[in-house]
Amino acid sequence: MARRPNPTLRAKRKENLMDSIIKIINEESISEATTRHICEMSNLTIASLHYYFGSKDEALVATGEGILEEWINEIFKKKTMTAEEKIRKIFTPPKYMIAFSQILTYPYRQKEVSKKARFLDMQFTNTIKEFLKLHEIGMNNIDNTAELMKTFLIGLSFKVAANPDVIDSELRNLKEFFNRKEDLPDIKGF
Repeated sequence: MARRPNPTLRAKRKENLMDSIIKIINEESISEATTRHICEMSNLTIASLHYYFGSKDEALVATGEGILEEWINEIFKKKTMTAEEKIRKIFTPPKYMIAFSQILTYPYRQKEVSKKARFLDMQFTNTIKEFLKLHEIGMNNIDNTAELMKTFLIGLSFKVAANPDVIDSELRNLKEFFNRKEDLPDIKGF
């Protein structure tokens, strides 16, 4: 009978696999995040990845869930920061948002994993809605504003991956866009 690792070791190995996924996505691309490459980078076996996650795609989604719960939500829920400060913070360092955006937009083949990815997308949208409500942005049509903000953040992730200096001009454009809209109040946090 095989021994199961203790909970601390198990958590450490899962974290190691997820850190490897983030690193591969940021240094190469999500298409390079193969099962073999992830396991080689984390110094674990392919069987370990399957034991902890079930499949590479499930490991990708679990990594996205971790980024949303432990990075994005933590920043977006802070009441002491402006909206602009929060957006800047989720891109400091940009590696988490870059990886998250690629994980969110990756075309998963397995039906169950696709379902989990859609749920992750829905959770991200809800996080954005809470962020918008907290800063009283786009309250007249919160659903459309949340989708717009989600598209902006995902797009900004891809731009920041190519040029980290683009964040200043993109935030200026976002602020101008929202402040020009007649049905939206001035953004308090920008």
